[in-house]
Amino acid sequence: MAINLADDAVHALNRAAAAAARNGGEAIAPLDILAGTISQGDTVLLAILEQLGLDPATLPRPMRDVPETYEGHLPFTPPAHEVLAAALEAASGSEEGAITSAHLLLGVAQVNGPRSSDALGRWGLNTSALASALVARPEKEEAGDDDPVPVPPAVATTLLLAATLSLACAPDAPP
Repeated sequence: MAINLADDAVHALNRAAAAAARNGGEAIAPLDILAGTISQGDTVLLAILEQLGLDPATLPRPMRDVPETYEGHLPFTPPAHEVLAAALEAASGSEEGAITSAHLLLGVAQVNGPRSSDALGRWGLNTSALASALVARPEKEEAGDDDPVPVPPAVATTLLLAATLSLACAPDAPP
């Protein structure tokens, strides 16, 4: 199975690593993915957030102003693996075929981890409304912005492992 990340998803995950490192984290958590995705500044995602009543300018600075790059390597926490698996599942059923930053945000909304869920709730966002809006999101006007990029083997392996672990660690999985 080939895993493709669109440019915006690659940048959002790099920002997520930067957010985790900036906060002293030893691994990337769903809240970091949320920060990386929002700080990416995707106009379609920002428009969806505004339609749902959230002015991105009112978000805490750490959520909006995440460094663009991180030179180190941080693993993903188990809840972040669930976010990646949900993003992969959403992307596999979409026309894009590649994981985009919208799929990452959809993964955060669907997995609904305690810290990211609390953050979304504090901002007045209903996770099911956010998920519905992301699934029905309009296509980007500029063609080529979401062209899939080949994923380096280490990233592809990490994402595949994340998907496998999230399925294996599901509450209803046999022991």
